[in-house]
Amino acid sequence: MVVKPHIMELFSLKGKVALVTGGCQNLGLDAAVALGQAGATLVITSRNEEKARETAQQLEKNIGVEVLGIKLEVTGEQSVRDVFQQVADRYHRLDILVNNAGGHPPGSTGRVEDEPVSAWKGFLEVNLTGTFLCLREAAKIMMKQRSGSIINIASVTSLVGRDRSVYAGTEMKNPIGYTASKAGVLGLTYDAAAYLGQYGIRVNAISPGGFQRGQPESFIRAYSEKTMLGRMGRDGYDLKGAIVFLASEASAYVTGHNLVVDGGFTRFK
Repeated sequence: MVVKPHIMELFSLKGKVALVTGGCQNLGLDAAVALGQAGATLVITSRNEEKARETAQQLEKNIGVEVLGIKLEVTGEQSVRDVFQQVADRYHRLDILVNNAGGHPPGSTGRVEDEPVSAWKGFLEVNLTGTFLCLREAAKIMMKQRSGSIINIASVTSLVGRDRSVYAGTEMKNPIGYTASKAGVLGLTYDAAAYLGQYGIRVNAISPGGFQRGQPESFIRAYSEKTMLGRMGRDGYDLKGAIVFLASEASAYVTGHNLVVDGGFTRFK
């Protein structure tokens, strides 16, 4: 009996071109490392051009694949167009987009009753509009080749009402604009998947839980107690498998899906 393809072939990304926005730190860097280790040629972006280039050089040296570092401001429509055109001109294809860039604009109080509209709009602009712009430009390339995988990074904060008690005694907060913007990313994911499926393009989301990055010990303990696994996520480990799965042929029949990577946080009651 001949069994094809081999499971490891399904996870291989050799010959693929992958773009990771915000690919120089945290979850974006993990995504870039994972895709590169699976064999993909990489494009990583940052708002800081020097940081993008330096990180690209380090990844090339450590992983052994070609890595291009480019400056990108995801809220700038022309900046987004220029970056994706540069990728198309250089590689003549784009197989994978990890829509990771986002953030917490300044000015949020973290309180609904006095949250400035400027902070609300800031979250929508960077987390939702930026994701849309990158998805749109990636789709233009992928529609021509009739294939591709788009992975949008959402958040578990959009799946549950957050218990703010975990922030007690710290300066940390969970602005409602962040929650709303990431919920919008999920809606964008589902409808883009419905539209782009006819072109052979898959669109999925990943909703990570909290990852441990030097937060106050009181927060780490309180958050960990609310997960089934009793801990926060680990950079360098806990997101990489999910990224490669959704980027590769291992998930060829998966689209319009939100993969929750949270240690059981959203289902622990």
